[in-house]
Amino acid sequence: MPADVVKLDAMRQKKAGSAQAALKLMGLPARQRMEVILECPDPQSVVAALDVNDFFHTIQEIGPDDSLPLLCLAGIEQLNHLFDIEWWRKDTLEPAKALAWLERLWRSGDAALFEWISKADFELLVSLFKQWISLDSAPEDIDLVEATESLPPKTFDNFYFWEARYPQFDDLITQLLSVIFETNYGFFKELMNAVLYAPSPEMEETAFHFHRARLEDHCIPDFYDALKIYKAIGPDEFTAKSAIANAGQDSAGPAFALALLPAQDLFAKALGHIEDRLLIETLQAETAALANKLIIADQMSPEDSRALRGAVDKTLAYINLGLELRSEGEIERAAIVLRDNFLEHLFRLAQAEVSRIRGRLVSTFKIGSLKNCPGGIKRLDGEWLDMAEELMGTTPKILRQSGEECPSSYDFFRTSSDLARAGHFVDIIAAIGELYRQLTAEPSEAITDFSIEAQSEGLTIGMVFLTAAANLLFCRKWTPKPLAWTDWPEIFPLVQPRAISTALDGWIEEVLDDNDTKSLARAYFDPILRDYEVEMRPFSLQNPPDPEMVRFFIFI
Repeated sequence: MPADVVKLDAMRQKKAGSAQAALKLMGLPARQRMEVILECPDPQSVVAALDVNDFFHTIQEIGPDDSLPLLCLAGIEQLNHLFDIEWWRKDTLEPAKALAWLERLWRSGDAALFEWISKADFELLVSLFKQWISLDSAPEDIDLVEATESLPPKTFDNFYFWEARYPQFDDLITQLLSVIFETNYGFFKELMNAVLYAPSPEMEETAFHFHRARLEDHCIPDFYDALKIYKAIGPDEFTAKSAIANAGQDSAGPAFALALLPAQDLFAKALGHIEDRLLIETLQAETAALANKLIIADQMSPEDSRALRGAVDKTLAYINLGLELRSEGEIERAAIVLRDNFLEHLFRLAQAEVSRIRGRLVSTFKIGSLKNCPGGIKRLDGEWLDMAEELMGTTPKILRQSGEECPSSYDFFRTSSDLARAGHFVDIIAAIGELYRQLTAEPSEAITDFSIEAQSEGLTIGMVFLTAAANLLFCRKWTPKPLAWTDWPEIFPLVQPRAISTALDGWIEEVLDDNDTKSLARAYFDPILRDYEVEMRPFSLQNPPDPEMVRFFIFI
């Protein structure tokens, strides 16, 4: 491996080097990251230098069962962070998941497991064992031989008798209790008495309190605090910040988010203009904290590493968008914005702009020009439907045109040009809505027929207008009334692509007044007409296609 891939020695040197090394290390693919760590002369010290967030994301990316070599090197704080995220769902402890993770820790090495047990919160252990085992104690006034017939089958001291409620983890539970019994019998008795007599709600409530406090110490808020990232912010609401670096800590702070920053983003370029180490560490911590909030707010499962990666990507994308909006895309000015503004404010600014565009599209169908369109958004055609569905999703996305090596795909909003393209898309949909409203403005028998037909699957706005154009060419009447199957041989020679395009263009000119609206409406039909021309090309006037295979018109 090239020496300049990541300078792991810096993980044990001054903190500035540690921060830089952490960013490089977390920028590696997860499995390569583990290989680099394990090849280091002192891998345990490298793992110890990882922030708990970075350790958690590394384990999730590699996979729980494939990351055992790292689990056995983890410190107590790193394990607690992993278990705090994995074992709890909101305020409920999941005992089976806890056993599964402790079983992995056991397989990675006894020492790590027993060290964690010796330092775990007492209330957490009580809450877990209350759900892991059925426990009873031998009565004082009855013969032990007689008592064993009514007691659980296992005991170490002929006083506490227990049985595992999870048979598949029986060996693990036995080993845990055995170690506690053999190393500290006084603690064993205290634990067993608490399992028998301590109120379960109080124990779990206290365990939850410690669990939440640890997560908050590592920038993971509760659900309702996390939701605040979706509160809109105006340009006049930004407040100045001061550096909040992790000076004095052994680790360099969480690097998992900033390490994935695309080099071409304005955010990355602006970072290159910042030499203040304290500010860079602050931005590193802010980015990770914001990504954690997003993971919580969007209720992502910690087991879904792809979703977690997506949350980080969305965080970086929205920071970049907010930064561009505040700096107008100037790199040096963006560096100043990063110094003076909280990243969460940049995120919220971007979120507000994306939500505004999404809201415009929703309004077009709810109260705007397409409010009376049967089927709503489902009546859009092809790529327009795909773009509308992505934009109206919980996390709006936009189609990003890529090069030959990477096909086009939907991506998070990252730049002001993304906002402009999305706004233009909504303008097109609104314009086609105005055209549709003109089509359905006057009630008639033809429109009634169309409204009934509109309930069928697969009908699109494009089909409605191309059918109206075909009727104009065939019977000199602009109407969306379905074409008759029997008339198709006569209709086909008249509805060649150029003729349909001319008919559509003429009607747009007739019913729309504003030139911009006309251009936008024509833009909607451009891909439909291109597809129509391609699909009709193999056929001749004497050899029309089977009407059942023609998807551009409504037939009856």
